[in-house]
Amino acid sequence: MHKRLIDMYLNLKESGSISDFPNILGNVMYKQLQKSFEAVSTTWRQVVSISRLADFKPHDRTMLHGFGGLDKIVKNGVRVGDYKDRAIQDSKYQIQLDTDGAAFSIGREVIINDDQNALSQVPSMLGLASARHLNEGITGLLAADSLSADGDRLFSVDHANYSNIALANTAAGKAAVIAAINKIEKSVDIRTGKRIGLKAKYLVTGIDLQFAAIELLKAMNFIPVNTTGGGTANGLEGRLIPIVLPDLPASAWYVMAEPSLFPAIEVGFLNGKQTPDLLVRKPEMVNLAGGDDMFGYEFDDLLYKVRYDFALKVAYHQGIFRGKA
Repeated sequence: MHKRLIDMYLNLKESGSISDFPNILGNVMYKQLQKSFEAVSTTWRQVVSISRLADFKPHDRTMLHGFGGLDKIVKNGVRVGDYKDRAIQDSKYQIQLDTDGAAFSIGREVIINDDQNALSQVPSMLGLASARHLNEGITGLLAADSLSADGDRLFSVDHANYSNIALANTAAGKAAVIAAINKIEKSVDIRTGKRIGLKAKYLVTGIDLQFAAIELLKAMNFIPVNTTGGGTANGLEGRLIPIVLPDLPASAWYVMAEPSLFPAIEVGFLNGKQTPDLLVRKPEMVNLAGGDDMFGYEFDDLLYKVRYDFALKVAYHQGIFRGKA
């Protein structure tokens, strides 16, 4: 802060606007909360669909199926067919906002002591906690193997989108990643049987496997195929983008498609606001003891709370493949 807390308070008191003190103090703390919130890794943004939710009611997400292809209408300048109505079917899921939060208070002792360190640490810790909380929620959906839009587990026998192969810079590791890419890119529409056209884009790991992922994908990498040192050029070079989600389990890895078409996870925010709120309850207590208080405090504590409105939901299985969990 650029000004001592007591000076700030007394100046407001002299101007008759002392009631603004909790809000001004809160604005300073919110900037600190937001700064620490934004410092936390948000790599999850690349692999999820982010949406704006207007209220706390359930919101339907519908995926239409049934077109398959187009009919030939005109060929070589001659009309050869008619436009035909197609039966459209759909699959859907619902997403709904929740509210998470925490409260804290700033005591009069902190203000009198001009303890700016305490006033910066508390919102910083809450900003970090809010960002980590969201990160953990997203990775928790993957680890929990939640239900997807078709009512089956995200990773299931019917979906055939998982294996128990470890991610490593080996022939087996390479084959597992290639199989994951092929599975995603051969995904078909569940109604028509036509290929969707997804493209695998990301290799997602936790902290422990991040360097194994880089080694597997890096340029000029050679994977040994025999004991004499022979090898083959790495066909995965530049094929996927490595992404680290810090809270994933140590052995877990995923290949994921770009999320705009068939997202595996949707993250929704109330009115699109992606940062938590910081709110203050104005003091209502008055000093009934009388006497001369040089600071003029009518309260002991300023009460604040952090409130975060967001929704997390597993969506579609077609754009994701899980390796060893």
